[in-house]
Amino acid sequence: MKSEYKLVVLVFMAPWSEPWKLMKLTVERMASGLKSEEAEVGMLSVDRFKILGRLLRVEALPTFVLVKKRRAVARVVGVNREDLQSSINKHLTPSSSR
Repeated sequence: MKSEYKLVVLVFMAPWSEPWKLMKLTVERMASGLKSEEAEVGMLSVDRFKILGRLLRVEALPTFVLVKKRRAVARVVGVNREDLQSSINKHLTPSSSR
């Protein structure tokens, strides 16, 4: 699969964030279950990536931004495991425009 069709899940988090602590294990399990040719997960500390966080309007933690074909296609904010998994599953399917 071409890398431009791969789903990228950007996880904006902070080690001190209580909501992130609740989601950390879930995200790690989810990331290890994804096939590397279909998706990648990047953990980004808002303390280190402040400008990127501002550009992507991260206002709460954790924030998950799903990117495909260089565009943000979905966003999940907070501790919502079902919404996160649903969004990932929806965008894992290859685009019909390939």
